[in-house]
Amino acid sequence: MFHQILRPTLLFGSLLVSSISPSVTAQPPDTRALLDEAREISYQAHWREAQAILDQLAPYIDQAGLREYADYQLLQARHLALDDQTEQSLALADQLLERNLEPDQRLRALQFRANIAVLLRRYEVAFESLSEALDIEVDVDDPQPVIATLNMAAYMFGRAGEYERGAEYGQRALALARETGQAQDACIALQRLAPVYKWAKQYEQAKQTYREGISTCGEVGNLLFAGVHRHGLADLLRRDGDPEAALLLSEQSIEALDDGVFTLGEFEARLIRAETLQDLGRLDQRWDEELQQLNVYFTDRALWDQSARLHQLKSERAAAAGDFELALEQLHAYNEARESFLGRERSMRLAYLQVEFDSSLQRQQIELLRETARAAQLEARASAQQQRLRTFGWLLAALIVLVLAGILYRLQVSRRRFQELSRIDGLSGLVNHTWFFERAQAELDRFNGDAGNSGRIVLIAADIDHFKQVNDEHGHRVGDRVLGRTARRLQETFPEDALVGRIGGEEFAVLMQVDDVNHAIGFIERFRNTDQKLMRAGDPPVTISFGVSCAKPEDDIQTLRNRADQALYAAKASGRDRYEVDSSCGI
Repeated sequence: MFHQILRPTLLFGSLLVSSISPSVTAQPPDTRALLDEAREISYQAHWREAQAILDQLAPYIDQAGLREYADYQLLQARHLALDDQTEQSLALADQLLERNLEPDQRLRALQFRANIAVLLRRYEVAFESLSEALDIEVDVDDPQPVIATLNMAAYMFGRAGEYERGAEYGQRALALARETGQAQDACIALQRLAPVYKWAKQYEQAKQTYREGISTCGEVGNLLFAGVHRHGLADLLRRDGDPEAALLLSEQSIEALDDGVFTLGEFEARLIRAETLQDLGRLDQRWDEELQQLNVYFTDRALWDQSARLHQLKSERAAAAGDFELALEQLHAYNEARESFLGRERSMRLAYLQVEFDSSLQRQQIELLRETARAAQLEARASAQQQRLRTFGWLLAALIVLVLAGILYRLQVSRRRFQELSRIDGLSGLVNHTWFFERAQAELDRFNGDAGNSGRIVLIAADIDHFKQVNDEHGHRVGDRVLGRTARRLQETFPEDALVGRIGGEEFAVLMQVDDVNHAIGFIERFRNTDQKLMRAGDPPVTISFGVSCAKPEDDIQTLRNRADQALYAAKASGRDRYEVDSSCGI
């Protein structure tokens, strides 16, 4: 999230105070001194105070040296992003990178460009900037640019699922900051490293790192980042069943982030507070307006991971109040937000793979060009052996063509593989939410368009009963094992031509064509009678509820799904571990 990636620069709308009256500023200011002061205030106090200093420098900055000009624009870019003008800040970074910057400043500009590109979901731009930044060697007394690059790599590789690589970069940044006595940079490095451990599910390591971050950031007076560490730790303590400690930390975090005018971090901390209050049974009607504010903020900014958590909270709250219809509605909203978030994660992962692949291809092409140049030199030097070298040249050209053809073939294969990865749910091996409903709609259209078809199209919605309790009591690893076992049993039980997918956290769906609805019910019964016999030792027993609906000629897949969900809800309300058939099936 924003607080996990924003370090080397971010801007305010005065980018472009064009002039100040000469009568007011007769003497040019000390540009270097004012820039250093503005940078210190921007990171240690409040960026709006720093922006006032930049406004004083605006009329003179075009006459300053390139180094001062670059530092000025990087601070401007930081303030634009903090003022929610991310498109303008990215454009400013692009313009700055067109200049012939010194290595350390080019490094900072690339860091900033990568940060903002992640915020704007332009992941290929982000990884291209990171790749270039990692290749830059900076030989300066100030280690901060190198530390900042390592921090950025830690976040981005961790977010792309390369946890080991992300943790390695984060540990290198932290070690360099401590080795050079840069306590402020150590505070930032800990804030980048802790989420990587959390994403890798190394929760004890994550908690230790968050606590160390709170202490280190507090010692250097960086209350903003100490607040970020606090709400990260609060989230983990809440999951570990220590809500009172989590509530205290989230309250402290909200206060610090509000003082620092870090709105996104504040809203994330407010969500953790709401979840903790729900755990404690204190989330009453007085918090309705707060939940509505959170919903508007996360939805408007397409923050789907936070939006999914909020809908899950509302579903649990409605279920506890006995409003099962609202609980089901919020559960559907949770699934949609979660799928959007996973789609963004897949996009980032695919962008990383694409940039890695393109970099490898580029290196191979460069090497091929070098080989071609060497062949040309040999031909020029050995004119007496021209005929033999000509033959050699043709052979080399043929070899190059063959190698390039092989590279292009591997590129096509890799692209097809990336496409397959975007359609498959990594945990269960089934088709994911998006691809399931695209294929289901196509199958429904095909069936309705063929007058010679007999039988019926049936959609079965399946949901593991009390799955949250499985995760809470046995841990997510066992929960993941239960999901995998359920997916395998569904594939083994239902016919090969049935479409089986995982469409939500613990929710599955099956679309199939049958001669009679009772055939579909027979497959459900077969699954229910065999699933528990194949449990792995130590796995908790689980049951599954099913809802069955049958397609009508005028149905689209969403209408068919809504009826299956209603039948599933009826099965849940009737005690779970059973199936219910919608009236559309006529039985």
